[in-house]
Amino acid sequence: MQSPRESWIFSLTLLSAAAALVSIAASEILLAGACLLWIVIRPRPVKIPAYTVPLIAFMLTTVLSFSMSPDRSVGGHQLGKFVLFPMGLLAANFICDSGRVKLTFKLLLVVAAVGSATSIVQFVLKERRFLETQAVEYDPMVLDRVKGFMGHWMTFSGGQLLVWCAVLPLIVLVGRRWIIPVSMIGIAIVFSFTRGAWLGAVFGIAVSSFWIPRKQLARLIVPIVVVGLLASPFIYHRVSMTVKGQSGGDVGRLKLLKVGLEMVRAHPLFGVGLERIPAEFPKYYKGNDLNTFYIGHMQNDFMQIAAERGLICLAAFLWFLFVLYRSLWEFAKSSDETRRLTAVSAMSALTGFLVMGLAEFNFGDSEPLILFLFIVSIPFGMSAVLERPSPRVP
Repeated sequence: MQSPRESWIFSLTLLSAAAALVSIAASEILLAGACLLWIVIRPRPVKIPAYTVPLIAFMLTTVLSFSMSPDRSVGGHQLGKFVLFPMGLLAANFICDSGRVKLTFKLLLVVAAVGSATSIVQFVLKERRFLETQAVEYDPMVLDRVKGFMGHWMTFSGGQLLVWCAVLPLIVLVGRRWIIPVSMIGIAIVFSFTRGAWLGAVFGIAVSSFWIPRKQLARLIVPIVVVGLLASPFIYHRVSMTVKGQSGGDVGRLKLLKVGLEMVRAHPLFGVGLERIPAEFPKYYKGNDLNTFYIGHMQNDFMQIAAERGLICLAAFLWFLFVLYRSLWEFAKSSDETRRLTAVSAMSALTGFLVMGLAEFNFGDSEPLILFLFIVSIPFGMSAVLERPSPRVP
């Protein structure tokens, strides 16, 4: 049993995770409050998730890359994101029973569903303007996609994807009536028209489908399929833009990957330096169309880390993912229902997150990163409770 003060830390942690779907500023303030309170009250021994050592290795190799950068006036922002990493420790230490798991995902569902409803209204308004103007910059399926409460559609769809993938295996815990907000979030992912999120959703549900009863899986999937069929003209438009080469982002991604490989060959150990890809890109790109695509980052988690921070840092990142998957797989074999389902939930969210990360640097996006660390760390808290020895009876 945790003390009332520790319950306050849990509340702040949960609110920080939920706020990541609405406001990064609010999320970071709440996260800082949870960390400060944790330091002040100094509760029982800290549970350290198995992935902590490789995550620290990732941080250290990132710092090493920054120290080797030819221009250290940039890149400090990436180091600043390390302040978000305690979210994993907070989740692993204070979400430690079935009741808190249920409360956690119910709140995430409510906030994500409100964001989803907002995005659907946004799509209707944006589509109306596009039909009136026929201007491609107003196309809600390509250049003016829905954002919910977020500042960018990638951030919005990334957060919705994490919640959707995570909650699917947990419906048996939170209750069947919550299928309605789950379906709303799935519909918002469809109308986000972010193909990385679509693929992430497919792979996320594929991972968890081995543990979800078939009838329950059908209840979750059928509404999304029906909406997808009704929205097929919009989906066809989105796909056709890709096939015709009219989506500049697709062409740009291929060029970014090619240049990224050249950067890795030239700077294999420490990369070109944090946040220096835009400055270095023209040195490696031979085309004359630099202004036709975005070069802020590689739009791929693995290539971004390799090109910006080097292969040593990429190895640490892969080590982190390996340990995380291995731990979650072991938890998924548990006889305890909550521990097993939270592990499957985390694996589903982790898979969806990584698949989307093949077309976006979502590991560098603060809001999805906070949610990611929060969700994948919950099973470690359940593990700590189950492994704690029972008190002796005199």
